[in-house]
Amino acid sequence: MPPSALTTYHLSKTYQQPQGWRRAVRMAPVTAVQDITLTVPTGELFGLLGPNGAGKTTLVKMLCTLLRPTGGTAVVAGHDLNEAGGIRAAVGLVVSDERSFYWRLTARQNLDFFAALYGLHGAAARQRVQMVLAEVQLEEVAERRFSSFSSGMRQRLAIARALLHQPRLLFLDEPSRSLDPTATQKLHDLILRLRQEQGMTIFLITHDLAEAEKLCDRVALLHQGRIQAIGQPAALRRELRPQRQYVIQVGEMDSPALNTAEVTVVHTLRQQNVTVNGRTLTFQSAEEDGLLTAVLHTLHTRNIPIHTITSAPPSLEEVFAHYTGK
Repeated sequence: MPPSALTTYHLSKTYQQPQGWRRAVRMAPVTAVQDITLTVPTGELFGLLGPNGAGKTTLVKMLCTLLRPTGGTAVVAGHDLNEAGGIRAAVGLVVSDERSFYWRLTARQNLDFFAALYGLHGAAARQRVQMVLAEVQLEEVAERRFSSFSSGMRQRLAIARALLHQPRLLFLDEPSRSLDPTATQKLHDLILRLRQEQGMTIFLITHDLAEAEKLCDRVALLHQGRIQAIGQPAALRRELRPQRQYVIQVGEMDSPALNTAEVTVVHTLRQQNVTVNGRTLTFQSAEEDGLLTAVLHTLHTRNIPIHTITSAPPSLEEVFAHYTGK
């Protein structure tokens, strides 16, 4: 596989609104994806993060040759978008709410069927089916009907199917949606294992901020069809602002003392965002603004004991809200 698993060049998709003879007002075209340029290196676990309707699925469908772009182009697994056959042979796609399996067939029978569609037959097909069942840890339930599977098991079987033809690039479109925490954790473990053990390039589409931060090397924030920011989650947090959130746990005191401390802090520091909840003070501060020092001084001068001080950089959720306004 080339150094870049995929590269897009000003990729765009615009939908024309239907213009029936009864429609008095001509509807403007709807642009779902606008001028997307990005590169995903081979072996990277890349996340595309955005709210519903941001254009995530539209972008992936274009990269998998299921939709034609109206502008720009892309190279996927070494193939131009015009080479649909080459791309489809090199990529796997897993979507949420999988509905293409046959409910009355067993997991193994379903995979046998799809293996045949990929051109695998006989011993080669049986061996490959057994391998992917083991990879997603469904060997023990391979003879059970698909209808009896839980949502998490169905998603793992969908990944098994996507692995049948040994793709070099795997697209996962919101794979953990509707899964419970236990099933989600198993799915995350599988995704990380595929990347670590097989060196597979994985393109993860999600609106789950925690999932993106946990799994991805880099993320792109997509909003209204445009990439607003791209980079490592930690780097995006640093770019948003150099501030950190501080949480100070103070000791036992009477309520008037705490209230006085709160009022004094807010007044002295020009209405800075210092909140008090019980015996917890929370605020955001950059090193150079001196807010932390001022808060500690205020507590000290009022003889309020400090038990712990913890800090953390901005969360990915804050970064997302900053760029999307949501």
